[in-house]
Amino acid sequence: MGSVFVIQGILIYIYAFDHNPPHLHVRSGDGKFTITIKDRVVEGKAKAKTIQVVNQFIDEHLDEINEVWDKAQNGKRIEKIKR
Repeated sequence: MGSVFVIQGILIYIYAFDHNPPHLHVRSGDGKFTITIKDRVVEGKAKAKTIQVVNQFIDEHLDEINEVWDKAQNGKRIEKIKR
């Protein structure tokens, strides 16, 4: 599956039937990491600026991200969204 969200060159993925807690997979030019949607726990490596951008994106689009997570967990089709 391709990225779900693309923000400032950062690719954000949500995989179908992925494990809990709800989280995002993030890839950028400076690394890759996962971040939980609720608690913002980061696993992996990236620059602090990239993590900050993703945190701000989560803050601004929390409802939409949760909707996409729910769709993915139910095996429904999700579309790529560019910001």
